[in-house]
Parts: sequence; structure tokens; C-alpha cells
Amino acid sequence: MSRSNFVSNSEFFYVRAIVPFTTGILFFGFKPLAILPPIFIYLTIIFFVISFGVLNFCYSGFRLYRYKSLISFGLYFLLFVSGFALTTYKSEILRDDHFDKKNFEYLNIVVNQEPQVTNKILMFKAKVAMGYENLLETKTTGNILISIKLEPNSTLKISYGDELIIPNLAKETRANPNPATFNYKNWLAEQHIYHQAFLVQKEVLSTGKNKGNVLMNLAYNVRARQVRYFREILEDDNVYSVASTLILGYRADLDEDVLSYYARTGTIHALSVSGMHVGLIYILLNWIFAFLNRRKFTRLFKSFVILTLIWSYTLLTGLSPSVLRAAIMISGFIIGKSASRSSAGYNILAFSAFLILVYDPYTIWDVGFQLSYLAVLGLIMLQPIIEGWFFLKNIFLRKIWTAISISIAAQVFTFPLSVYYFHQFPTYFLLSNLFILLPVTGIMYLGILILVFRLNFLAEILEWLIGLTNAGLKYIAELPLSSVSSIWISKVELFILTLAIGGILVSLNFYNKSILRYSLALCFVLQMLTSFDKFKKNCQKKIVIFNIRNYYAIAFIKSNEAILYTELKVDDKLFKRNIQPFLEQQHIKTIVCTENLLSSIRPYLKIESDNIQFYDYSISRTELKQLTLGHKKAIVKNID
Repeated sequence: MSRSNFVSNSEFFYVRAIVPFTTGILFFGFKPLAILPPIFIYLTIIFFVISFGVLNFCYSGFRLYRYKSLISFGLYFLLFVSGFALTTYKSEILRDDHFDKKNFEYLNIVVNQEPQVTNKILMFKAKVAMGYENLLETKTTGNILISIKLEPNSTLKISYGDELIIPNLAKETRANPNPATFNYKNWLAEQHIYHQAFLVQKEVLSTGKNKGNVLMNLAYNVRARQVRYFREILEDDNVYSVASTLILGYRADLDEDVLSYYARTGTIHALSVSGMHVGLIYILLNWIFAFLNRRKFTRLFKSFVILTLIWSYTLLTGLSPSVLRAAIMISGFIIGKSASRSSAGYNILAFSAFLILVYDPYTIWDVGFQLSYLAVLGLIMLQPIIEGWFFLKNIFLRKIWTAISISIAAQVFTFPLSVYYFHQFPTYFLLSNLFILLPVTGIMYLGILILVFRLNFLAEILEWLIGLTNAGLKYIAELPLSSVSSIWISKVELFILTLAIGGILVSLNFYNKSILRYSLALCFVLQMLTSFDKFKKNCQKKIVIFNIRNYYAIAFIKSNEAILYTELKVDDKLFKRNIQPFLEQQHIKTIVCTENLLSSIRPYLKIESDNIQFYDYSISRTELKQLTLGHKKAIVKNID
């Protein structure tokens, strides 16, 4: 590091800064405190800025570099405190003016998300601006999820920015009471939503329009017009859904079967407008304006034009979080390239993450945020190394190898979290990602061309491209062993897996045998944990009483077999959402469903007139019925 100042020549300054800052945010997740007063936040920020400026200015003159370690520790500690304090400040649920702190009769809400209609239920997120009690109004904070049951032939239209008065029927959001299921409550909490309300149409009173953010209102209106235009020119529903999702980030009408093809082939990222899509636009714009590379001024003008067009596209997609992340990242790289910073990659990535987390620290728990940054980190760190394994003279083969190296690098870095969150691994991810490369590029460029210039006659080509992509991915998804599913790992196993993969990559890059040995030892530990878990599952005996509204479901589990007493079918949505995740987690391979426990299905399960005996455990039908109807959470009882 140069002694001229503390920061200017620090090659990885933002990388070093992001670590204590994110640690402070994560620490809040484990140990939240009462809300901090705003003055504490302001003083922390002011103290940090002043300290930073003074250190940078006096670093050389006062020879402060002699205390570099002490200064670094002080700044990193301040960043840690800043991350913790900012997260606390952003946690509206802890504030005294949160709407849940008082018993309001009515709430004044402002719609802050584009509403969506599913099965005659209108759903949207809203900001609670005021509460009313005894004709007195009180300003409030907090968000709420609203579901409105629409009347037959309803003409109710609610848009972003609408102001509504509703009765205060807010209730705390509920997690799925069944084990191993998606934690909907936590997912909403990551978006600062802790309450929801179910209303009928007549309980909603509209009192105003355009009360939201002007830019967001413009973005939603622009995207809505483009979605309607696609609906007019694209006849096939699946084609329309994919076009709206892939180009505009609008997922409300996406077919579940089509979504499963992308998920099982490891190409789900193509359906979330993100770095890949913004990168494709950047590549095209960089090629179009290549003639401006001759002089410094024209290069700066080129960067300005590209940034303007990229953010215009971001506006076109409704400013969705994934697009914003990608736009901020790509903007940082463009600015860094314009400034001729050869080592800007890691710093720009860290700086873009820093900006996003300062705006909303809760983003750190967003799965999309985690995976997108890991994927880009893989492209920066690992992709050049993999690409350097082979040098191919043929330009076509070289391009294919580059695409393969990109796919491998992103997959390696996202593998641990992908397995932890989604419990599956697409075995043909290389084939599927190579397959979609050209079609998705064509769909992006052609779709934007159609939208900008209203070229209706190109709609048939767009339909053909999307149809080809869907058909190809369906074929790959239905191949034997197309994906390894039912992969369940604990947080401890996730930590070990991450350390092992990271260690192997470091050892191969720096030819360090010691790190490689430790990494292989971690792999052995992981294998032992997996084998022990499998052994326990093979010896398991348990009764599970699931909690499903209006339905009953009781599982008698022995080893990898489950006798399921339920009226649900295995292909029902409720079964897949509430029962299947737990059975997969328990490594169940055989499922026997029955609607009536009338006779002994297996020797270890004896059914009598009013008694059910599972091994040495017996329970009456009456007790079983009471447990089924009277509990709030699923009951898992291990039989010794």
C-alpha cells in the first residue's frame, strides 16, 4: 500500500470494507436489539465520514502509516457497528410508530407493488401510512400483505400508488406449520412484511391515486404497456409468458410446467431478468458503439450512452430488484473500465453490493442477491483459470469453450447454496446452458427490437424461438437422470461443503498441497456426516401428523417407506407443498397412500376397530382425530 493516503492505492479497499459491514448486518440477524434512535445512526455516519476523511488527509503528513494495523482495526470495527446500526434502523417492526403497536380500527395504506390476480384473489404489498382510532389519525410505519377476494364480474382496478382505507384486520404472517417446507414467513420478513390481511371487495375504499414513488409509477406503467403489447401479438400463452418474463421480468402468468423445465435443467436464471440479460444488452451496445473507442472523450461519451440505455431498459422491466442489482453491477464495471482501472473487478463488485446493502440491509438474506453475487464472483475468480486450461485455434470452438468455462465457474460458486436452498442439482447443466445461449440471446435482442419499434411482423420469429427453447429444455428435463433431487444438507454441512470447495480451488490455483489435504479431509468429514444421516434414516420409525387446512394427513414411516393416511393425491398441489418436502428430507422412496385405515397394510402397522398400533406404540382413532384437528403445527413422534 502506498503511503500517500490510506485509500487511493488500496487495490481491494471495498472488498475489505464489505466484510465487516456485512458481518454487522448478519450479527443483527442473530442478535436483534431494540430500535436505535435516529441520532445514533446519524452520529455513526458522521463520525465514520469525518474519521475516514481525516485519516486519508493526514495519513502521510503525520506518518499514520506506522499505525496502519490499529487504524484498519478501528475502521473495520466502525464498519461493523455501522452495518448493525443501519439494519436496526431499517427494521420498522421494532419502531414505536409501527402500526401493530396500537389497536387501530382502520388503516390508510398505499399500494407499493404491482397487484396480481390469481383465482379471483387480488394480492399486493402496501405501506401503512396512517391508522385511525376514535376518529383520530396517527402516522405509522410498516408494510402489510393484502389479499382481496373479488366479486364475480368484478371491475375493481388497483394500481401501484393507489391510496386505500381498509378495516384493520391485520394478522401476523404464518409460517407453514409442516416440517421441511418453504418458510413463507421468513421470506416476507426479508421484505419487511410481518402482517397480512384478508378482505372482501366491499371492505376496500379508494381515496386517492399516484401516491407512490414517481419513478416506480412510471416504471410499472411502462412495463404494463409492454406486457399488454406482447399479449396482443403473441398467440400462444406459454410463449407470451416466457417473453414477458425473460424480457420484461413479469412472472405473474408463468406456467408451472414451463417453469419446471427451466428449474430441472439449471437454466432458471434465464427467467429472472438479471446479470445475464443486462450483460447481453451491454455486449450489443458495446458492439454498436465500438466506433467511439478512438479517443478518450468519445469513449467517455460511449460509456454515458450505454449507461443511459441500460438504465432505460431497467426502467422498462419495472425496476425489479434482480434487474437493479445487475444494472448497478454492470454500471460499476463500465465506470471502472472508463477510468482505466485494470484491477477494478473485485472492488466494483464489492462496491455495488455495498450500495445495495446500504439502501436495504435485509437484501443480504435474499436468495437471488446471494446467488447472483456468487455467480459473478465465480466469473471473476474462476472463469479465466478454467478458460486457460485449453487453447483452441478454431474461433468457433474457442467461443464454445468460453461459454462452457462461464457455466462451470458460475455453477461451482453457486453449488453449495443452490443445493441448500433448492435440494437438487441439474446434471445436464452444461448441455442446457449451451443450448439456450443462442436462443435466449436472439429472444432478448428480437424482443427488445419488437417492443421499441413495434415490429409486429417479427412476432412469428419470436414465437418460434421461444417454442424451440421450451421444447429443447423439456426434452433435456425428461432425459434419464436429468437432475439429482432430494438433496438435503444442514447448515453445518453447508459450511463444510463451502470450505471444502473453496479450499480445493485455492489449492489448485496456488499449488498448495497442505490446503488440498485439509480440503479433502473436510470432504471426508462431509461424507461421514452424510453416511451417518443416511444410516439414521434407514433405522427411523416415526409417526407424522401433518397440519393441512380442511384435510387430514398422517404418515407412518419405517426406514424409507411411508404409509400415508390421507385423502390427498401425490400430484395434488397441497401434497407437494405440505407433505412431499418432509418425505424427501427423510429419504422416503416408497409411498403408499390410503384414504381409510381399514386393515393392516404392513406387519408393523396393525389396524383394529378403534385402535392403531405402530410397532409398540398404540393410539385410538379418537385420539388420532383430536390430534389431527386440534394442533397448530405438525406433530413428529419418533418411535423408539
